[in-house]
Amino acid sequence: MSNSFYTCWMKNLLLGVLFILLAQIIAWFQQFATIRWPWFKDHVWVLVVVLGIPTSYLFIWGAQHLYGEVASVWSVRLIQFSIGMGVVLGLTYFIMNEPLSLKNGVCLFLATLIVIIQSFWR
Repeated sequence: MSNSFYTCWMKNLLLGVLFILLAQIIAWFQQFATIRWPWFKDHVWVLVVVLGIPTSYLFIWGAQHLYGEVASVWSVRLIQFSIGMGVVLGLTYFIMNEPLSLKNGVCLFLATLIVIIQSFWR
């Protein structure tokens, strides 16, 4: 594998993961802002209008970059799922003050393994 191919592959893979990560973070706030901050219960439209379009674009761009590298919709979806698991566990712990249980810790570990397998096993 040539160095330029490897660099391009890693760039697209990292961009895909970055876009999906940002989309998952924004999606977490869309889903749980009404639970954490009461103001949003009466202003759900703010979450939909302000966060909906950027989230959609980030998911689309992330999927395009990832699919360009792993060439499998299944792989892209499993990577998205795994990144989402990490985001939910992290933000729920830090913002909602819900501790990480052993069960959720094992799931996070397995989600990390899924990302590694789907990204590097060709």
